Amino acid sequence: MIVGVQIEADTIGYVTAALDGIPMHSKVQAFDGKLGDVVDLVARGVREIVRECGRDGETLGVGISLPGLLTDEGVLLHAPVLGWRGVPVVDMFSSALDAPVFAGNDGKAAAMAEYMFGECVGVRDFIYLFSGSGVGGALFLDGNIYRGASGLAGELGHIKVVPQGRYCSCGGSGCLSPYLSEPGLAEEIGRLTGNQPSSFKEIMERASADDEVVVGVLDNAGAILGSAISSLVNIFNPPLVCLGGDMASAEPYLRPAVERALQRLAHPSMSVPTKVIFSHLSTVSPFLGGVALALDGVTGLDSPHVLL
Repeated sequence: MIVGVQIEADTIGYVTAALDGIPMHSKVQAFDGKLGDVVDLVARGVREIVRECGRDGETLGVGISLPGLLTDEGVLLHAPVLGWRGVPVVDMFSSALDAPVFAGNDGKAAAMAEYMFGECVGVRDFIYLFSGSGVGGALFLDGNIYRGASGLAGELGHIKVVPQGRYCSCGGSGCLSPYLSEPGLAEEIGRLTGNQPSSFKEIMERASADDEVVVGVLDNAGAILGSAISSLVNIFNPPLVCLGGDMASAEPYLRPAVERALQRLAHPSMSVPTKVIFSHLSTVSPFLGGVALALDGVTGLDSPHVLL
């Protein structure tokens, strides 16, 4: 059995899965974002979900996905939504868990899950975008995640989409993330209505109730997302772009604007053969990024404990 853990700004998600990646049990617990509490919370959460499966003692590995940048040594350089810097996450969690620990960036872990279990199985070249408390992603090239010069490639949430635009948690402005992440969407809806949603679930509920402002904010986010995808298509000419995380849940409200932007901005010779899909895996099994991390770790002959 494999255990996947996904740490976000206000929740920690857990899932157990067999070696084929099929989920057996999942749960979510509230989290206050405090670094001092997280090791005990995760250790207790892993023990509880394993016990609930009735398979105590059979855990081969624990994969932990985090919203930030990690080094080869398993140090979290920066997670803006958590306010953590320079945290030795692999060593920290390894000291509290009995199974081997594998850590990674949440966007890249989710991309690996799509490649192992989702709609990207057998696709050796694709671009993956993931939204939640922030926006991340990965470039999957020739069957592997492209790491770049120092292992940090694929921070697609920081593509500049609006000149002199909204400030981002990275310290820059005009990034995709503040226009598409849950906090960015909620803040814009609150600014326009005076009633800020407390969660992405509430955003979706208000959109499904035909709240015109919320639907308009999502349509604008889709247009900006389409602009970012157009740039990626024009640069990489990928056969597939996969959109996961909260974006997958918001497909009905994002897709029309995404497609309009692609028609307007992407080079026709490259956009026509590129298929843009919204992840089904994200909506039915949202925490499989951690499972993919652990499975890659325990089955690799010489695998590191970090997926960058």
